[in-house]
Amino acid sequence: MTFLKSFVLLILLTSAAFANVSVHFNHNQKITYTDPYRGISRKGDNLEEVILAEIRKAKKTIYLAVQELRLPLVAQALIQKHKEGVDVRVVLEDTYNFNVLQQKDVAEGEHEASRLSELFAFVDLNRNGIIEKHELQTRDAMFMIQQAKIPLLDDTSNGSKGSGLMHHKFMIVDGKTTIVSTANFTMSCVHGDYHAPATRGNDNSMVVVNSVQFAKIFLEEFSQLWGSGRRGNFGQGKTYRGPQTVTVRGTKITIQFSPTSQRYNWEESVNGLIASHLSKARKSIKAALFVFSDQKLAEVMYSRQNAGAEVGVVMEPKFAYRDYSELLTLMGVNLLSAKCTYKAGNNPWKVPAKEIGVSNRPNGDVLHHKFAVVDNKAVIVGSQNWSSAANYINDETLIVIQNEKVAEQYTQEYERIMRKSTHGTPRWLLDAIKKQEAFCRDNGRYY
Repeated sequence: MTFLKSFVLLILLTSAAFANVSVHFNHNQKITYTDPYRGISRKGDNLEEVILAEIRKAKKTIYLAVQELRLPLVAQALIQKHKEGVDVRVVLEDTYNFNVLQQKDVAEGEHEASRLSELFAFVDLNRNGIIEKHELQTRDAMFMIQQAKIPLLDDTSNGSKGSGLMHHKFMIVDGKTTIVSTANFTMSCVHGDYHAPATRGNDNSMVVVNSVQFAKIFLEEFSQLWGSGRRGNFGQGKTYRGPQTVTVRGTKITIQFSPTSQRYNWEESVNGLIASHLSKARKSIKAALFVFSDQKLAEVMYSRQNAGAEVGVVMEPKFAYRDYSELLTLMGVNLLSAKCTYKAGNNPWKVPAKEIGVSNRPNGDVLHHKFAVVDNKAVIVGSQNWSSAANYINDETLIVIQNEKVAEQYTQEYERIMRKSTHGTPRWLLDAIKKQEAFCRDNGRYY
């Protein structure tokens, strides 16, 4: 009997099926908590405490697949459960499988240099510029995990150079409770940057589902990642599985994992699943997105607008104005790339979307959401950005929750962000488009 089958049988025999769904936002304006590391009182759900609460309940297993793990309290809780005999396993993205003393092995770059500087500042509690043993043991989550010898692998465990991104952010406890997050388990994603007091963490959400049937589907994904003999399967090495739907106390939830081989039709991919639910919109689509570059999704949204649905999208500014951004398509504009080419097949909307926004956040925070609300009834959410890379290369999660109460919470989050966003097409962007067109003409580069 395989590891997965024997484990699921054990859970079904020893656990009463009990199910519900809850959602959490680290910028929830109705709740206040104190950041445990900076001592800052702030608005929002404490996503780290949501994680800790589930870890504390564990009796048999904790299986965690997350791109990056840097939260010491989470590491301490995992180690405690490991000491108690709970089967704890961790899967990471190889890029982040290091402690602060191993920084020299990490690829260079401005973004990574900033992350490493943040990590060093976070671990260096006494700020003397030297990482000491007690700091490693209490602040460096990866060092703590390594020293405790918690079973861990990353997406190079199969002998490859990595699978694109191991971009999952989920945790399964005792085969019955599953956390599905858009946030990595880091200060930056959850609370805010340690040495930037004005930051309050990237905008993120977290879904907790108590259901054996729901957890079983995630156990299948974790089992594929873990592989056999600690030799994992990632990216295209995993077996393709189409959408799977479970009912959790009357709430239908559909789950699918990326990547999808291009041998399959796009409609069978995770982005195809997104499209299938967007296409059901009769009244509205409200999306908050980190990256939006899949043209087919923009085409589906345009068809729904033409059918009378109101379309609104708010995006992270880092990616909103790139030449490949579909937010430009929704604005009705087209931007030439540095190579003086347009994105192949791009088709700017003749009638721009009703509501277009680019998030305004404190310097250091980003809009990290990847969700859409359809007709205020269904929520599309997960680790998957709306991009080709997420669809065809990365290990990703997507769930679709059909529940009006959940949809209302995500709608409120969308509206909160949109209120604080820059709306419409900015004048500087139109000027930049004209400038790039002139540059390409003057240099004999035709488009």
